Amino acid sequence: MAIQTKPVKKKKALVFHPILIGLYPVLALLAYNIIQLDPIYAVRAIVVTLIISGIIFALALLITRERYKGGLLASLALLLFLTYGHVYNLLENKSYFGHHRFLIIIWLALFGLGAYGIFHLKKKPRTLSTFLNFFSLVLIAIPLFQMVSFEIRQANASPRAVANPAVDSVWQPQSAAPANSPDVYYIILDAYTRSDLLKEEYGYDNSAFLQQLRNMGFYVANCSKSNYSYTPSSMSTALNMDYLDNFAGDIIKENRSFYDLGETIKHNKVRSLFTDLGYRYVTFDNDIWWLDTTDSDQYISQYSSPWQKLLNFKILGNFEKYYLRSTALRVIDEFTNSKANSLDKALLSTEKAHYDLINYNFDQLEQLPQAESPKFVYAHFVAPHFPYVFAPDGSFEYTPSNAPGYVNEITYIDQRVLEVLSNILKTSKIPPIILLQSDHGLAEEVRNANLMAYYLPNGGEDALYASITPVNSFRIVFNQYFGADYPLLEDVARSATYQAPYDFTIVDYPCVTE
Repeated sequence: MAIQTKPVKKKKALVFHPILIGLYPVLALLAYNIIQLDPIYAVRAIVVTLIISGIIFALALLITRERYKGGLLASLALLLFLTYGHVYNLLENKSYFGHHRFLIIIWLALFGLGAYGIFHLKKKPRTLSTFLNFFSLVLIAIPLFQMVSFEIRQANASPRAVANPAVDSVWQPQSAAPANSPDVYYIILDAYTRSDLLKEEYGYDNSAFLQQLRNMGFYVANCSKSNYSYTPSSMSTALNMDYLDNFAGDIIKENRSFYDLGETIKHNKVRSLFTDLGYRYVTFDNDIWWLDTTDSDQYISQYSSPWQKLLNFKILGNFEKYYLRSTALRVIDEFTNSKANSLDKALLSTEKAHYDLINYNFDQLEQLPQAESPKFVYAHFVAPHFPYVFAPDGSFEYTPSNAPGYVNEITYIDQRVLEVLSNILKTSKIPPIILLQSDHGLAEEVRNANLMAYYLPNGGEDALYASITPVNSFRIVFNQYFGADYPLLEDVARSATYQAPYDFTIVDYPCVTE
C-alpha cells in the first residue's frame, strides 16, 4: 500500500520592501542635508512617510488578496508617488511633458501598466518580492551609512580646536570680575552690508540709522570688514579672537564642511573667558542647529524643548516643505498656493515662523537688562538675511527676491534695533558694553563689507579705529575692561565661495575714514 505524504508548504517570506522603498526618499534627503539640519526636524516627515507607506501596503493587500503581489503593487505606487516631484523638476518648462497635465497622465499610465503586469504575473512573484526586499535593504543602508558616518565624525570633532595656544598664552583671568562689572551684549545682524556699499549696491541710504547710533554714544567703524565671507568662519573667528588656521587647522586641512566650525562657535574662547570671569552666558534660539548654543546658562526660546516645537503641527518646516514638493503632493501644493483656502490660513508657513522668531527674540533681548548680572549675551539674528519677511513698517510680508526684500527688511530692522538698544541703555543699572555687528555683507562682490558699531563706555572707544575687523573686537573689550593685554592682529578680509570655503582671496574695499 502506497504511503501518501502531504506536500510540504513553503514557509511564507516576509514582505517589507514597500515600507523601506517608501522610507528611502526622506532618508536620502536627510542624509544629503545632514550638515545643515538637525535630524530631529525630519522626524515628522519620517513618521508620516511610514504611516502612508503602511496604509498603501494595506490597501494593496486588500486589493490583491495576496502578499507578494500586494507588496509589488504597493512598491510601484510608492515609487511613482515619491519620485513625481523630482521628475517634474527635471522636466519643468523643458518639454511638453514638463507640465502637470501631461506628467500626471504619464504617471497614471505607468501605474496602470505596472498594475496590469503585477495582476497577471503568474511566475515567481515570491522571487521578485525577495529580490526587492534585498534591494530595499541595500537602498536604505546608503543614507543610513552617510548619516552614521557624519555623526561619528561630529562626535570625534574635538572641541580641542577651540583651545587656542596663541590666545591662551597671552592672558587668562585670575579671579572673577567685580559685582559691578558691565553686562556685555554681542548682537549680530546677519548679512547686513556696510553703509557705503549698501547704498552703492542696493540704493539704500542708512546714514540716519548710523547717526542715531552715534547720538546714543556708539562708535561706527566706517571701513569695517568681516574676516571671512560666510557665517561659520566669520563667527568662529570673532568668538575665538583669532584666524581659523590658528585654532581650526584640522578642519581646513581635511577640507571638512565649514558647518563643522559650529562646535568652535558654541564652545568658543570668548565664552570661556567670560565664564572664568563669573559671567552668565545667554544665547537665543535662531533655528540653525550648528549655531544654536542650547547648553548656555540661559537659552531663550519660544519652546521649552525641540520636541515641543516638533509637536506644533501648524509649522511646516523647510525640510518638510521641500520633501513634500519632491512627491506627487507637489501638485496639490501648487494648486493650493494659487487659491485662497482655509488650509493656508491654518498652517503657519516657514516664513511666518521665521518672522515670529525674530520678533520674539528682539522682545526678549529688550528685557534682558532686568535679568541677573553680569552676563554675556550673544544674540544672533538671522535678519536681514533671507528669508525676507518684514515690510518696511514691520508687518509680515514675505518677499522671495533680494529686491525689494533685502531693503524692506533693513528698513524695519534699523528701526527695531534702535528701539532695543535705546531700552537696553536706559534700563541697565551699569552702562553695558554693546557690540553691534554683521557677520558679512550680502552681495558676493562686497560680501566682506560688514556693519560694525560699538558702545564702549568710560573711554573704551579710544582703542577703536575705522578699519577694525571682528577678530580684534573682543581683544579690545578684554584689554579695556578686564585687564588683558592681547595684541591686536592684522585686520585681513578673506573671501571664499560656498563651494570652496577655505580657498581664500584677500579683499579690501575703498572707504572714507572718519
